[in-house]
Amino acid sequence: MKSLFAGATLWLLISVVAVAQAPTPQQMMGYFGGDWNLTGTAKVSPNSPSAPYKSTQHGEWVGEGFLEIHSVSHGPLGDVHGVRMLEYNPADQVFTMNAYNSLGEHQLGTCKPEGATWVWNLAEKMNGVAATRRETMTLTSPNSYTFKSEVQKPDGTWATVMEGTATRAVSK
Repeated sequence: MKSLFAGATLWLLISVVAVAQAPTPQQMMGYFGGDWNLTGTAKVSPNSPSAPYKSTQHGEWVGEGFLEIHSVSHGPLGDVHGVRMLEYNPADQVFTMNAYNSLGEHQLGTCKPEGATWVWNLAEKMNGVAATRRETMTLTSPNSYTFKSEVQKPDGTWATVMEGTATRAVSK
């Protein structure tokens, strides 16, 4: 009986410690705060050749639950300025994103991270054309992640249109 009680107590203690160490949604979103440099390749369309891509991003909290990220990108579409807002929706237990850029593109999406992988499922419109996009970010360290952006083709397959690496900018 004592060993059963001791085992149950140990299990309860381990469970409490595991729950206490789980990051909150705000802590998870906070990973993307601060300054980042992104480099990689991008395409104008799934069938076009890849071209060098780079971007700077700055994320900061707005209120208690929104992370606002401003970006300036340089790639095959020229210089593109963007802003996106991230939040956590506790009712649906998903992260949401609402993004706009200087090309007139608007994206709405959701994400339910699994471990170090964030897969955003996005609906977007640009120049009146609707598209489905998937953006995958894999956190590789506290200061870097890889990214890949894909668009869904009419046959349902996915085509990569952007990929690369993001690194946290060094504080001055």
